[in-house]
Amino acid sequence: MSTTNNHKIPGDLDLVGALKKNGVTIDLDDIVFSNITQIAVGTSAGQTNQGLNAIAVGQEAGQTNQGLNAIAVGQEAGQTDQGFQAIAVGEQAGQTSQGSYATAVGYQAGQTSQGNTAIAIGPSAGVTNQGSQAVAVGDQTAQTSQGAQAVAIGFGAGFISQGPTAIAVGTNAGTTSQGSAAVAVGTS
Repeated sequence: MSTTNNHKIPGDLDLVGALKKNGVTIDLDDIVFSNITQIAVGTSAGQTNQGLNAIAVGQEAGQTNQGLNAIAVGQEAGQTDQGFQAIAVGEQAGQTSQGSYATAVGYQAGQTSQGNTAIAIGPSAGVTNQGSQAVAVGDQTAQTSQGAQAVAIGFGAGFISQGPTAIAVGTNAGTTSQGSAAVAVGTS
């Protein structure tokens, strides 16, 4: 680590005045961006095939195949195969195979195989196999295998195997194997 004028600079840099690389100029007291098409901050963030206008912030965020205009913020957020204009915020949110236009917010939200335009908000919401256009809002909501266009709102709602176009609203509503187009409202 080099030190210049009490500024610590990681790596093998010997900074004299300023450093300019890939359209970024770093002066000792300020940073100036020009002609930037991607932003990656963190170890291995945006490492391989980061899409144009994509943003990856956090260790291994958007690491491999991050889509055009995608945003990944948090450790391992949008890590592998994040879709076009997808958003993943939180540790391991949208981590693997997040679909285009999908949104995952919270720890492990939409973690694995989140469908196109799906929404998962809350810790462990829509963790595995969330279908296209499905919505999961709440802690541990629609955690495993939520069908396409299904909606689950509330702690544990639609927890395991919620069928396509099913609706579950309330704590633990439609917890296990809710059928296609079924409606569950209230606390179980």
